[in-house]
Amino acid sequence: MSPSKVLVGIIALFLLLGVWATPIIQGVDNWRTSDQLDGFAGVTTAAGITTANVTLTEDLYQANLAKVTTITSTNGTDTPVLISYIEATKVLQIGGLDDDNTRDMSVAYKAETDDTVMRAMGPFMAFLIIGGCVGAIFWGILKH
Repeated sequence: MSPSKVLVGIIALFLLLGVWATPIIQGVDNWRTSDQLDGFAGVTTAAGITTANVTLTEDLYQANLAKVTTITSTNGTDTPVLISYIEATKVLQIGGLDDDNTRDMSVAYKAETDDTVMRAMGPFMAFLIIGGCVGAIFWGILKH
């Protein structure tokens, strides 16, 4: 094992973990998700109530509120904000709404894929890809 092979291996590991890891992880996330836009007609709030619940049609990816990209309301004085998500029922609670009002709303979010293979293997894909590359680098250094 020559020092030049070790140096090449170190550079390859640096590139893999430092530069390519984030795009690999984002690519796997994109593979595991789909963009979803749900519309909700007639969302009402009672007097003194500034929150409302809507039920998403698909699972929110990783039940992570950060995966909700936009919430819009036809009531111009609403300032919709996310409060919570209940994974078991797909209910999203939205606050910042005017009380005693009715509006149409839409929610854009990253939905979990319906592909059963990706649901099972998806959480491990980035590890498998990066781990496989690291293994190949070490094998290349040690074998040749």
